[in-house]
Amino acid sequence: MVLTKFVEVGRVVKINYGPQEGRLATIVEILNDKRVLIDGPTTGVQRQVIPIRRLTLTKFNLKGATRGARTGVITKAIKKSDPFAQYAQTLAAKKVAKKVLRAKLNDFDRFRVMILRKRRSALLSTQLKTLKKSTGGKAQAQAKGGNKKK
Repeated sequence: MVLTKFVEVGRVVKINYGPQEGRLATIVEILNDKRVLIDGPTTGVQRQVIPIRRLTLTKFNLKGATRGARTGVITKAIKKSDPFAQYAQTLAAKKVAKKVLRAKLNDFDRFRVMILRKRRSALLSTQLKTLKKSTGGKAQAQAKGGNKKK
């Protein structure tokens, strides 16, 4: 397994701790092995020094972002390649969006989700029963290791 996400200038990162948690930014400068300078002009993240342990590296990298680039250069590079829209399509971003959506549910919405999950479960169990009847239970017996010739 080869590592592909490195702390490098132009790497798009997600802040995972602090007042700007969940926002995306770009690494502009690497100060030392523990801290970097980030900037996120389109996401509302001000240019700041932040510890690397508070960041999650993404697979996206800005083309045209050089060491110590000013905010205007970063903004142009973001508009050109639009890594934030690409990040929104990733599994991690969808998972976070789902978590935020579930946190916004009220009591009645959670009740409706419970009812829908019960209906889905009942439907799946009836489909499984009809499938077992049509195969005669052979698939289940073979899965358990039965029907072996001795």
